[in-house]
Amino acid sequence: MTAPAVCAVVLNWNGGEATRTCLDSLAAADYSNLSIIVVDNASSDGSADLLAGNETIDLIRNRTNLGFTGGANTGIRRAVERGADYVWLLNNDATAGPGVLGQLVDIAEQDTRIGLVSPVFYDPDRECVPEFCLARFEPATRIANQTADPRIAHAWRERHPEQIVLLGTALLIRRSLIETIGLLDGRFFAYVEDVDYSLRSTAAGFRNVAAPDAIVWHRFKRPVENPGGVPPYLHYYISRNYLLLWRKLPGRVFTSKAMLWFLRDRLLQLSRMTGDAAARDALLAGIWDGVRGVGGPYDPARRMPAVARFLLARRPGIWINLMDGRALR
Repeated sequence: MTAPAVCAVVLNWNGGEATRTCLDSLAAADYSNLSIIVVDNASSDGSADLLAGNETIDLIRNRTNLGFTGGANTGIRRAVERGADYVWLLNNDATAGPGVLGQLVDIAEQDTRIGLVSPVFYDPDRECVPEFCLARFEPATRIANQTADPRIAHAWRERHPEQIVLLGTALLIRRSLIETIGLLDGRFFAYVEDVDYSLRSTAAGFRNVAAPDAIVWHRFKRPVENPGGVPPYLHYYISRNYLLLWRKLPGRVFTSKAMLWFLRDRLLQLSRMTGDAAARDALLAGIWDGVRGVGGPYDPARRMPAVARFLLARRPGIWINLMDGRALR
């Protein structure tokens, strides 16, 4: 019997070395019906020219950087045109063992209502400790709580299957789901689009399933622990895109509990950014654009209005204390 046709979509943006490592892992995949599409998002480092010599891939060159969402959508469209039964979104800085894809497909083939399947993620430098199993979207707070604990992940899968959120890092997507709900929402540009896609999947009656025995290696960016160690645009997208997501959800856009969590979380992040003006400005601009519903790529020239920026950024601890109900000291 012929295995379902899977088309892996890998996005490259000035990441030639990482992309080649990722493609090497795909070349070693123990799966008989796999094709590979690489979408280059207008790289300026010459990596697209190097990839053009790889005859095992279908290389698409975007004229501009369309972000993760736009680049991934370019690849998804091509994969569907080529008749893929499944599309496997795989980050170029992720690597998978030979049997991982087969494990994901085997799970998806158990039930036609399984729309999304994702592996568990491990950091290559901490091989015995999972970094991410899955997330659960809580309607009250309107956030996706992540867990790296297999026991918690199992409990969430059993008790809250309709709230499971999967990462786009190595996401297997059933063709019929794409045909039902469409592509990733390009307004997000990057980050949180996988939360949105997971919610759209379950809203359409599909299931999102994590494969606990399938492992993909990936180093995660850590904006909370090391806010200065990530580019400012990451702070912008994280701040903005949850607000954009909330605008899409049914019911009130901004519930009081969700807004309290969001503002407190962003203020805590601001308090960690002492001396990093670019990161602070990006985070605040993200809040401002999210409230206004502005999507698309980050423009470093955009700013939150000066008065609001001054009030929030100068003494974030004051506002945190007020939210926590503590007396100011």
